[in-house]
Order: sequence, then structure tokens, then C-alpha cells
Amino acid sequence: MANSITKEEHERNKRRRFRQLLGAGLCLLILIGAFNVLAAAVSGVAALFDDTDKKLEYEARLQTLVMFDPLPFPSLDQMDDSTAALVKESAIWSALYTAQQSSTGLDNYQRDPDTDALIMPAVDVDAAIAALYGPDYKITHGSFDGVDMSYIYLEEQQGYLIPVTSQMGLYTPKVEQLKKQDGKLRVTVGYVPTPALSGDYSMSTPSEPTKYMDYIFEKNGRTWYLTALETSEMKPAASSTTTASQPTEDAVGPEFDPTSAIAGNADSALLQGGDSQQADSAATDENGETTEEG
Repeated sequence: MANSITKEEHERNKRRRFRQLLGAGLCLLILIGAFNVLAAAVSGVAALFDDTDKKLEYEARLQTLVMFDPLPFPSLDQMDDSTAALVKESAIWSALYTAQQSSTGLDNYQRDPDTDALIMPAVDVDAAIAALYGPDYKITHGSFDGVDMSYIYLEEQQGYLIPVTSQMGLYTPKVEQLKKQDGKLRVTVGYVPTPALSGDYSMSTPSEPTKYMDYIFEKNGRTWYLTALETSEMKPAASSTTTASQPTEDAVGPEFDPTSAIAGNADSALLQGGDSQQADSAATDENGETTEEG
């Protein structure tokens, strides 16, 4: 009887250990599941507050306008003439960049037969204007002087003659924050200087914004459109402004002419050679013997 009880207890102990192991395994799986759920919840909350994609979207929308550095304006109908010209010029380049990113590129656009310059249709410029400023803002088409070039409007082709050149611009945008307030969206944009503007690619070229501007958007339907431009309260770091104000010295001066320098060195060598010969002649007596200075 004692042996049978011992066997029963042994079996019960085995079953008990099995249940304990099974329970421990289930607890471990529950903990892993809870951890995964918590991690997913944290990631979801972080995604709700992550506006990186929105910042990139507004950087793309403002790219061609920021590169011309327009002056502040309280509303679209209160721009001065120079700012209105910058708006038109930036819209032309925005239409050009949009065309370049399409599947056909610029192949489908007309070209001037004499200069091979591209003719940008006015309807494409209007589309670029409407995409940023809304469908209610209109511009008057016509020839005008831009920042570095003149734009000729061809009445017959209803388009602008774009010179065969590139446009680097003054700055590239870096959106720092998006803030909704009083039914408006305030987009704070940092202005990062374009290194290629002065041909300076040195390490001292600032890679952070040297100033900030606030672009004010208002909602029309489901889209936010630009309505004003203000000076931002955000200020650049001291290191950015200091770096931007420091002049960089080129290894070769801007007026350095290698050919003239080589010719100058050659002339100098000839003069030195002539002086040496005269000194040798003066130090030699009439009999051809060299005199020693005592």
C-alpha cells in the first residue's frame, strides 16, 4: 500500500510540475504579448505627434519661393511690386521643377528655334500659383525682370521664354515647426544659405539656418494656402550667424593670374642672372683673375 501511495504521489508531483511549467510558459507568452502591445501603442502615439512628413511637404511647396528670399507681406493683395515679381518668378521655376519630375520631363515643351530656350506655358505657371496661394489668387502675365535674368512673355505662344541656364537661389528651406492658431497654420521656416551661390564649398559654409521667417497659411476647403509672410520670433544660433558672417579666404586670390606670375618669375630670374654676371665681371681683374675681398 505504501508503495502504491508513493507512486500516486509521484504521478501527482509530475503532473504538478508539468502544470507549473505550462503556467510559466503561458505567463512568459502573456508578458511578451503585453510588451509588444505596449511597444505598438508607444509607436502609435509617437506617430501621431511625428510631423516629419508634413515638414518635408511644406519644404517642397516653399522651395522656389524661399530661394528668392521675398520680403514680408501682410496679405497677398498688399505685396509691393518687387515681391509680386518674385512670386511670379518663383512660380515659373516651380512649374519648371514640376515638369522635370514628370515622366516625360521637358521633352514635350516647345523650344525657341533661334535660342533653343524653353517656352513655359502660362497655364503651368497659373497651376503653380494656385497650388501655393489658392485658386482665388491670380497674376498678370507679361514680360518682367527677375533677380538675375529677364523673362520674355510670348503673346502668340502664351508662354514665358526660359533662358538656357540654371537658378541656384539664395536659400533652401528647412521647416522647424508647424503651429495652428486662430484658424491659421504658422510654418516657421529656417533659411539655409546655398553654398554654390558664392562658389564656396568649404567647411565654414553654414549648414544650419541663418534666419527664420513665418509663412502663414489659411485653409480653403481641405487645403492650406499661403496668405502672408512674417518675420519669425525664432532666432538662429550664434554659431550659425558667426559662421555666415566670416569671410572665407581662397587658396588663390580672385585676381591671381598664373600666366602673369610665371612670366614675372621668369623676368625676375633673368634680371637676377644679369646682376650676377655684372657682379662677377666687376670682381674680375683685367687679366681674367678673380680678386678676393680681404
